[in-house]
Amino acid sequence: MEELETPSTYQQLRTDILEGNIEPESKLSIGVLAERYGSSAAPVREALSRLAAEGLVTRRGQRGYWAAPIDADEFVEVSRLREMLEVDAFRQSIRLGDLDWEAAIAGARHRELAVRAQTGALDADQILARTRENRRFHMALISACPSQWQLRFISTLYDQSERFRRLALNQAPTNEPAGKDEHEALMQAAFDRDEKTATELLRLHIRNSNDKVMKALFS
Repeated sequence: MEELETPSTYQQLRTDILEGNIEPESKLSIGVLAERYGSSAAPVREALSRLAAEGLVTRRGQRGYWAAPIDADEFVEVSRLREMLEVDAFRQSIRLGDLDWEAAIAGARHRELAVRAQTGALDADQILARTRENRRFHMALISACPSQWQLRFISTLYDQSERFRRLALNQAPTNEPAGKDEHEALMQAAFDRDEKTATELLRLHIRNSNDKVMKALFS
């Protein structure tokens, strides 16, 4: 059996920040992180430097590193850029997508529904499982976009916005409203190649999600 590759210190720290396991503005001690991830100091320093370049970590002169704070203006800007790029990538995918693209969406949708069926009352692990499948579905929708640069930018923006969303869910976990399934409507519009309806549904879906985050974190 093939062994799974152990995540790097960078990957583990990045995941912990994005998923809210490390709270915003927490002091990031190199020694503590090295012990946490079973690493030496050098990989931790490299991870902190990379994450600072991504905006997930801040450096305060000679005082060290902190997890980035949450800021309403930053969330609005990230959300605006994500919406612009993701809706455009979805439009291109509807025009260019083939049966493999449709199969990727259907597969992501199937996984999402299976995870929902397996999770009842939401605890931290179940929220994480659902948010991961949510990301998988969104990335499948835009996977036929031919621009790899655009897809990379969207992935980065999605991760940044999900950091805020995860913090909001940690504060007030909720189930999806009964009878309302925006992902199902998105998938059907995509399969129908109804570009206008599909892109508008995605735009509204992103905005609705962002509104919930704003209310939970900044109201």
